[in-house]
Amino acid sequence: MIKKKNLLPNSMIKESKSVMNIIIFVVLIVYFLSLLIPIIWAVYTAFNDIEAYYDFYAFNGDFPTKLVIDNFRVAFTQYEVQTISGTSYNFLEMTGISLIYTLGCAFFYTLTPTLVAYAAARFKFKFSSVIYAFVIIAMALPIVGSMPSEIKMLKQLNLFDSFFGMFILRMNFLSINFLILYAQFEMIPMTYSEAAKVDGASNFRIMTQVILPQAISTITTIFLLSFITFWNDYQIPRIYLPSYPTLAEGLFTFSLDTLPIVRDAPVKLAGFIGLTLPIVIVFGVLNKKLRINVATGGIKG
Repeated sequence: MIKKKNLLPNSMIKESKSVMNIIIFVVLIVYFLSLLIPIIWAVYTAFNDIEAYYDFYAFNGDFPTKLVIDNFRVAFTQYEVQTISGTSYNFLEMTGISLIYTLGCAFFYTLTPTLVAYAAARFKFKFSSVIYAFVIIAMALPIVGSMPSEIKMLKQLNLFDSFFGMFILRMNFLSINFLILYAQFEMIPMTYSEAAKVDGASNFRIMTQVILPQAISTITTIFLLSFITFWNDYQIPRIYLPSYPTLAEGLFTFSLDTLPIVRDAPVKLAGFIGLTLPIVIVFGVLNKKLRINVATGGIKG
């Protein structure tokens, strides 16, 4: 078969590639600015004086240059959310509730699949393949109507509307986290465990001091991603913890409220920024951990 020769010279091919790269770069810059500009506007508006803000947008005043922090004080100390039990919480108190809920749920949501995946991957008993298949099936089949049964179970165990009950619900391994950790533990050579056994180490010591430290990057990443997920969740705490409103739930009510104290845009944006600030801090401090590829990774010898 006669191969067709490339009729375009190399200079034209390189020129077309450079033009395409420039177009892609410009598109990405425009996309980046479309995300960045609203964030900058929201942060700046949150620090605006309310009167100056409305005067400017009504064309009755100059561009607001005086920055104030009173909007944050109003949003976090003066606005309160009342629960069904009649107790009221401000944003600072709801922040504490969010920290307890998020840290506890993220911890158990990471710990349980870690232990189960370790046992299934490192100890090749017959039931380990059954566990792996059960996780695949549970992820593939949609579970419809589990919420009413969970609420009924928690009420019968006197765990409804309690943090401990929420932590128990998060003690499951039927998630993608199990598959990621299973693959991670399988990648670690068995020679590590065998060498530790020769030195007289117990199974618990092998797990905690030999194997888990080598998978700590994956475990940390799963914990951080779980932390972000639970921090932003408002629906589940609203249903399962009606007496303990989280900050996300409070901001959901806050965004719909039309009380004079919180109806202004600068105050509302101050509350929204307060919700995202912990996530920004976590990402800024631990961004290297978040960028680790949890699907694959190397094991240092």
